[in-house]
Amino acid sequence: MRKGDKFEKEFSLAAHQDYLPVLVSSQILRSLNAGQIDVAGLSRKNKSWVLCLFEVKFKHYPSAMQWQRLRKAQDYLSKVLELETKLEVKFCQKADP
Repeated sequence: MRKGDKFEKEFSLAAHQDYLPVLVSSQILRSLNAGQIDVAGLSRKNKSWVLCLFEVKFKHYPSAMQWQRLRKAQDYLSKVLELETKLEVKFCQKADP
């Protein structure tokens, strides 16, 4: 397993202890030319829900094009689900040699 894949799996397991897991179809996002979401979950904010979207990175910051596609996915999901959304990039905190 690649280091990036391992980190994404570990992050997903940890995040889903704090968030209600949400599965976002990469096929639908690809059909819209939108960025694929690595990890998604719902979080309570007062009496409503917030959809938290995470892009998991091992080394490199997302390119401008990737950010544009991720924002497109965020906008689409926010409109379709009628929810506030939050998009974050999470980096690996420890790098193996």
